Amino acid sequence: TISNGEGKPDRIFHGATILATGGQEHKPDEYLYGKHPNVMTHLDMDAALTKGDERLEKANSAVFIQCVGSRNADRPYCSKICCTHSLKGALALKEKNPKTRVYILYRDIRAYGFREKLYQQAREMGVIFIRYDLDHLPSVAMDTDDTLMLTVIDHVLRRPVRIKPDILILAAGIVSRDNKSLYELFKVPVNADGFFNEAHVKLRPVDFATDGVFVCGLAHGPKPIDETIAQAQAAAARAAVVLSKPSILVGGKTAHIETAMCTGCEVCVQVCPYSAITLSDKAQAEVNPALCKGCGLCSASCRSSAAMLDGATDAEVLAQISAFSV
Repeated sequence: TISNGEGKPDRIFHGATILATGGQEHKPDEYLYGKHPNVMTHLDMDAALTKGDERLEKANSAVFIQCVGSRNADRPYCSKICCTHSLKGALALKEKNPKTRVYILYRDIRAYGFREKLYQQAREMGVIFIRYDLDHLPSVAMDTDDTLMLTVIDHVLRRPVRIKPDILILAAGIVSRDNKSLYELFKVPVNADGFFNEAHVKLRPVDFATDGVFVCGLAHGPKPIDETIAQAQAAAARAAVVLSKPSILVGGKTAHIETAMCTGCEVCVQVCPYSAITLSDKAQAEVNPALCKGCGLCSASCRSSAAMLDGATDAEVLAQISAFSV
């Protein structure tokens, strides 16, 4: 059930779901972001380039700071696109004004594949790269005339380097969206950073343990656009496999509900990890055998013994116990 934009719910009957909720840019709280108009993130710079902001063309110096909000204790992962984005941004500034001094403060440059050419081109155009580490983070302050003053320890010179940038661009990482309602609804796992976890990183890279539900793009984790497109194609192909079949073979051991005993307490609905149990219009539990994996959680948790696992009913299990005890 979804909203149709007019506040009215629409019910859509479907056979496959692809979770592609995307991600979002981390909003920094360091380096005077939000406190000085010339401190911006990658997306802010992209918007300024699109609008033809004069500050970018007239800037005498510009500094990029990499790994802002990434690869730290709070977010230990790499966002994979920031280095490439900074290289492209540096080249764009150089093309607008070749006299602009452009610096990139980095921990590790991860411009892999053909993106290596962007790094080579940036070096050829005079972009200066200064490496820093977590023990010596760059610091930014406002000078007496409200201009920016940046200090960084050069690991080669082993002494502080001070730069007065007209523009400061922060390479903020990618963070997940608030997917709590989705992973609770579809009973799918997320990692500690809020991104969806696939069933198996190599064997089922776009599948969930819940059949018919797939994932792709930034909802799965940070990645560049070419990897996102490839993963989206894989998810669409996996969904097509489900939708193209006239029927689905289910496992031999699935659960069923004895409706005469069901009280509609919904305990089985809540504990089912595969979303295979729903409540009918008569307020009684129903099992979708195509989704059921026969784990037995519903049978073990049912207070009225209405949930039965085929091949492992109470009578069958007690009969086995009696046979071994003779």
